[in-house]
Amino acid sequence: MHTAGLLLYLSTVASATPLLRTEGIASLADGTPAYREVHWRRGAPEGAQRWVQYLCPDGRPFARKELPGTAQPLARGYLLQDGRSGQAARVVVAGTQVSIDWKESAAEAERQARVPLPADAVIDTGFDAAVRAHWPALMKGEQVQLPFLVPGRQRFYPVSVRRTGALHWQGIPAQAIEVRLAAWYGVVAPRLSLVYADDDRRLLEFRGTSNLRDARGAYPAVIVRFAAPASPQPLAQWQQAWSQPLVASCTVSSR
Repeated sequence: MHTAGLLLYLSTVASATPLLRTEGIASLADGTPAYREVHWRRGAPEGAQRWVQYLCPDGRPFARKELPGTAQPLARGYLLQDGRSGQAARVVVAGTQVSIDWKESAAEAERQARVPLPADAVIDTGFDAAVRAHWPALMKGEQVQLPFLVPGRQRFYPVSVRRTGALHWQGIPAQAIEVRLAAWYGVVAPRLSLVYADDDRRLLEFRGTSNLRDARGAYPAVIVRFAAPASPQPLAQWQQAWSQPLVASCTVSSR
């Protein structure tokens, strides 16, 4: 759905459904500010319609992602656009199939694929929902295996999720979660460390590889912290934020 259509649609439902906003601050391993993630969702349900803006340290948006409302929050499609590199993705889930359109950069050709949707599949931010869906098993110490979509490689890879322990994160009782590939697949070897709050099971911290390319064309390792829970915001604030054009000169990594 185009921005103009989204604005019109949201104006008709704003009185009935609040817009919830949360923000994450991303930094490099040495503490250098990388970018900010601003997440918006239309109401509290897990499968609610969502939007994500990626902002330069100075507040200008350089990338955005749209996720439609869905009854299957673990495996929903999305649209991604990065105004700096020209990186773009379109993932559509229809029944038991996933269509993937992937463009690594403005200079590269778009690649398309259609792959089967595995049982218990996880796509993009659906991983966040997957942690909460499997929370009881994880808290028992069980290891959960999930097929995770890597759109740039246009296939699903098996990942292993497990709880590594309890901790206090900035004074908040929380749980540490580790994610790694269930097997070795050459250069594809993602490993993520996540922290979730005990009370509402919301994501507090992400440590891993960014899904956005930096100025060198690499995917930098980042730490993203979400210190505050989502809060209701007026429709006008979302409209103003989402209508801003993407800039083409923001640098994600300073190295």
